Amino acid sequence: MTVVADAPVGVLEWQDACRPQRVLIVDENELIQAGLRSLLDDAPWVATCFLSGSIEEAIHIVRRHQPQVVLVSASLGGRSGPELCEWLKERMPHVKVVLMSGEGRIPGALATSLGAVGALSKHMSRRALVNALKCVAEGSRVFPKGAAAPQVQLSRRELDVLQHLAKGLSNPETARRLNLSRHTVKQHTSAVYRKLGVPNRASAAIRAQELGLVSAGDGASEPA
Repeated sequence: MTVVADAPVGVLEWQDACRPQRVLIVDENELIQAGLRSLLDDAPWVATCFLSGSIEEAIHIVRRHQPQVVLVSASLGGRSGPELCEWLKERMPHVKVVLMSGEGRIPGALATSLGAVGALSKHMSRRALVNALKCVAEGSRVFPKGAAAPQVQLSRRELDVLQHLAKGLSNPETARRLNLSRHTVKQHTSAVYRKLGVPNRASAAIRAQELGLVSAGDGASEPA
C-alpha cells in the first residue's frame, strides 16, 4: 500500500487489514477523550484504547502498556504536547506519534521535527479521523491540508518577541537582541501568550507556526 504524505485525508480509503493496535489518546478534555475512545473502540484494528489527560500520566501509560500509536493534543494545560512528542522521540522512537490540533494546521515540517508521523485536526470528520489513524498504524505518514488559520493581531514588537521566542531565546537574550528592558520583553511575552491563547513558550512556538506567524525553520522553543 502506497500513501503520499500531505494528501487530503478526507479522500483516503483503506481496505488493507491492520494488525490490532494499542492506542493512547492524550488530551486534557475528558469529553474529547471519551469521544475519540468511542470512535476507536468500534474500529476492528484497535485492540485497546488508553486515555490520559497529562504528560505525566501519558508517560506512565507508555512505559507500562507500550502503545503502538499515540495521539497527542498540541496543548495540554500548563504543559504542551510537543514536549511529550520530544520525550517519545528520544526514548520510544518506535512509537507512532500523531499531533492533534484544535485550531489551525500544524505544519508537517514542525510535526516531523518533533518525531510525529502525522498531524490531524480535531474538527475532521469521524470517518476521516479513523482512516487517518489506521493509515498511521499501517506505517504511513499523514499530514492533511487544513483550512486557513484564523488571524491573530500582534503588534510589530510583539511579533519580534514571538520570533525570538520561537527560536528558543530566553527573555534576557531577547531583550539584548531587541535592545529592550527585560521587563518590557516580559510584558510583550505575556501579551503574546494571551493573544495566542497558550500557557507557555513551547505552546506559543507551535501555535505561532500553526498560524504562519513564524516559519518552521525557526525551530521549536525550549520548555517554559
